[in-house]
Formats: sequence, structure tokens, C-alpha cells
Amino acid sequence: MMLEWIATDKGNQVLESLKAEGWQVKTQYSPFAFDKGIDYDSYELVRSGDTLKLEWDNWLEWRLSGSESLLKGLKHRFSL
Repeated sequence: MMLEWIATDKGNQVLESLKAEGWQVKTQYSPFAFDKGIDYDSYELVRSGDTLKLEWDNWLEWRLSGSESLLKGLKHRFSL
């Protein structure tokens, strides 16, 4: 399942909140890439067997993909 067209500020809030709650960054777009956060960014977070992929670009903003139950919970919690 995927949630799309999430505003940049809202997606940033979701990302920072989840990291603060113990979600671990498994992979991310290289911090050394010249366009990180300007044209593109991505993260894969994991916790307790759950995986959440977050992808951002300057056209479509944030897209989140993961299990249906995880995304439904995030949608409700963060009003996505």
C-alpha cells in the first residue's frame, strides 16, 4: 500500500517522530548526494518486523509505502 502527495512539512514530521520513537534507519539516500533534500530523498525505516519506505521529491513531495495496517495507523495519527 502507498500514501502519496504528502506535504513536505507533514512528511518531515512523520519521519522525525518515528525516528524519535525508535524506528531505525535501515537505508537512506546518500547524505553526500548533491541533491539530497533538494530534488530527492528517501529512507527505509524498520522496527519490530515492520518496514516503512519514505520517498520525497520536489514534484510529488512525500510518498510512504508499507503494510496496510501500518499506513492506516500513520494516516489516522498524523492526519495524512
